[in-house]
Amino acid sequence: MTPSPDDRFGMPDSAFAAARESHGRDNPVLRMGMYVPTRGEVASLPAAELYSIMVDWMWESPSELIPNNTQIAELRAILLARPDADDLEVQRLIAECDGYLKD
Repeated sequence: MTPSPDDRFGMPDSAFAAARESHGRDNPVLRMGMYVPTRGEVASLPAAELYSIMVDWMWESPSELIPNNTQIAELRAILLARPDADDLEVQRLIAECDGYLKD
């Protein structure tokens, strides 16, 4: 079964709720890394816009939303399937995935 374009790499709603709770539900400051891109966003957003979303999720997310290697490998595969995959900015995103997977 192919995941929905609205899927956030299998991240359950409970993980988002737990992250909001640990950060303080009424906290007016949005913590970096609290936004997990959808598969559709990874496939279609301009690379420059997607860069900060991806990097924040990979490196700044709260413990409840830290991506695993499978999620990053799936993200990388979507990037490679983009029509602009050879673009320097998309290659930069792929390199970020590679760096994450090496750690």
